[in-house]
Amino acid sequence: MDVVADPISGAPVCSSVLDGTDPNCVPYNVFSLGGVTQQALDYLQVPLVMTGYTEQQVVTASVTGDLTERGVVSPWATRGLQVAFGAEYRRDSLDLVTDVTYSTGDGAGQGGPTIGLGGAQSTYDLFGEFQLPIVEGLPFAESISIDGAYRASDYALGGKTDTWKIGMDYAPVSDIRFRASYQSATRAPNVIDLFTAEGFNLFDMDADPCDATSAGTYAGNAVCIGTNSWQVTSAQTTSGLLTNDAGQYNRLQSGTSTLTPEDSETTTFGVVFTPSFLPGFNLSIDYFDIEITNLIQPLGGANIATYCYTLGDLDACNLIKRNEGNGSLYLGNGYIEDRNANIGGLATSGIDFVGGYNLPLESWGVANWGTIGLSFTGTWLEKLETDTGLDVFDCAGKFGNTCAANDIAAAPEWRHRASVSWGTPVDGVNLGLTWRYISAIDLDSGVTTRLDSTLEEQHYFDLNGSWQLRDNVTVRGGVNNILDNDPPLSYSVGTTGNNNTYPQVYDAMGRYAFISVTASF
Repeated sequence: MDVVADPISGAPVCSSVLDGTDPNCVPYNVFSLGGVTQQALDYLQVPLVMTGYTEQQVVTASVTGDLTERGVVSPWATRGLQVAFGAEYRRDSLDLVTDVTYSTGDGAGQGGPTIGLGGAQSTYDLFGEFQLPIVEGLPFAESISIDGAYRASDYALGGKTDTWKIGMDYAPVSDIRFRASYQSATRAPNVIDLFTAEGFNLFDMDADPCDATSAGTYAGNAVCIGTNSWQVTSAQTTSGLLTNDAGQYNRLQSGTSTLTPEDSETTTFGVVFTPSFLPGFNLSIDYFDIEITNLIQPLGGANIATYCYTLGDLDACNLIKRNEGNGSLYLGNGYIEDRNANIGGLATSGIDFVGGYNLPLESWGVANWGTIGLSFTGTWLEKLETDTGLDVFDCAGKFGNTCAANDIAAAPEWRHRASVSWGTPVDGVNLGLTWRYISAIDLDSGVTTRLDSTLEEQHYFDLNGSWQLRDNVTVRGGVNNILDNDPPLSYSVGTTGNNNTYPQVYDAMGRYAFISVTASF
């Protein structure tokens, strides 16, 4: 909106009214009391309508069987081979319809047009799996078994893939069990990866590399100065219009119909304790290591800028479309093209802990006081490495724009959930207390002087209870975050956060009370 003084009355008026290109324009004045009139709102406000749906059709046929009676049995076991195999057909479709306002990009807050799109993906699968006990009931070999699975898939878009798994389970005695597995898997692009409609979104970048007024590194270099779509003029480098104080810039995103499947390798091994000398106790500890290659993801606007201005990659440079008038990537129609692609990878590893203990209080010499239950679930994150094709960055224990650029939110190295419950002597009444813990995380840039350089560790405590009034009626209630702790805040949460925090990690609602009644008929 371009507002000027009326040459006759001197009142503010849209220039488009004076030249006749848009006689309906009404100035929108936010700088004076009463300046925002209903006429201005009526001109600016317009309903936007977007409708979409996904549909999946599945046809499956499978056969399962226990071949023990057929004699397919290990000589050291009593149970035989168990198998399952079958075939499956799937068709996934996506359709998105946008109205004229969406399609022309005239909605408030739109970085550009959002165009409707549709598409479908069909898949044919053949699959099978087995489990075979090798040894049962021998000294130092209470049980040994192996299992495996295989799936062959043929995608209309994406080609043919194979997925397989092999695992082993060994219990020297009934009190302890060891387990391990290896899996080679694929994930074909889904209809969202393939057919998401073209639209504009924001990405985080500390500064425009060509801005001489801030942290831009290449403002005076030849890579920035010129007439190509990624270049600016010398005057624009010092105009102050290149870097957004909010650190956010436009990118054009969409699905890509030529994507190929992701590949992954997963290794796990662990141990399960169920000691006979401590009835009601169980503990499992499992190590996991997962590596994904050919990852389906957008490269990221900041990474594209690095490829272009640091590495001189012309393919990346051609994805940068600056505003022709001012050179900006956030004002007007400036943007970076950042569509889904197969690039880089992701790797993570760590240890999961799950434990529980149920103990009748009468075993402690306290009769008629019910049962105490203890449970614990925790994860130690060893690494969470993202590979954009530029370099590998470990986001374990970190947060910030670097990790957010790769769609990774806050990643605490340790988090757990510990609960104690009391099955009271009052019939049907149970009470519980839960402690949720999240370890501290540091800014991924390595800066330590900011107030938000570290998001401190968080402790949340929740109360809950239930009362079974009848066999078919149960009342449940509780209070989450009873201490009303606020979430840690930072202005560097990036696009994976919201309201300067990470609601998917921290408790952003504060103290929260709830009650429900469940009845079955």
